[in-house]
Amino acid sequence: MDEEELKPSEAARDRRRDRDADARARAGMQTGLAKQFKQVLDTQRRRGEAAERELAENRAADDERLARAKGKPGKGRKEA
Repeated sequence: MDEEELKPSEAARDRRRDRDADARARAGMQTGLAKQFKQVLDTQRRRGEAAERELAENRAADDERLARAKGKPGKGRKEA
């Protein structure tokens, strides 16, 4: 049955039901929850950036250890 075939009172009831269902779906984006969501995303971004920095530092340290193992001068080492 189309909305055109429904009685006006039934059509109004359907619209209210649809509006109530949409309201529940939008409830998660209320001001307070949107702020919380942003805080979570910011925290994840900061942790990711910190992990990337740590990985870069570890790679640099590994490169220096590898250079020392091969006998190449690294930081603080003089050539023989």
